Amino acid sequence: MIHRLQVQLTILFTAFVLLVLVSVSVTYWGLQTQGQDALVINLAGRQRMLIQQMTRLALQVQDWNDSALADLPESEQPFGQTLSALQHGGSAPYLTDSVVNLPAASDTQILTALHNVETNWEQYRFTLETMTASSDSPSLQVTLEQQSDDLVQKADVVVRLYEATSTAKVNRLR
Repeated sequence: MIHRLQVQLTILFTAFVLLVLVSVSVTYWGLQTQGQDALVINLAGRQRMLIQQMTRLALQVQDWNDSALADLPESEQPFGQTLSALQHGGSAPYLTDSVVNLPAASDTQILTALHNVETNWEQYRFTLETMTASSDSPSLQVTLEQQSDDLVQKADVVVRLYEATSTAKVNRLR
């Protein structure tokens, strides 16, 4: 009788320890996932700021500001690299002289939204290059500003989709 009670208590204790270990593991995994999601959302949000910065610099170039022309590639390059990393995975610039590795987007809505950003980015970049290579052109300025607004809105959609996906992960974890 005592031996049987001992076996039952051992099984109960082992089950309790396993339950605690599983709980700790799932919590740790959830925290790691949240950290990665926060990084991706931050980088997606940064894309919006880079678009606005490139537009401002292009308009300054039209006002004969040569330093803006030199600063423009410093915004274009991170935007393109981050967009590629968000779509296909890989490294993206982060903070000053830092690089992070991002997972490829797997959600079809996010991939579609990123493709829309990429399509608009190519049009925007063409207008940007045309504008910075030519003299003062009010029609190009208007076109660039319209494309910038459209690109910012599409980048905002990406941020919201990443946020929704992250929230759904947290809800599943709960």
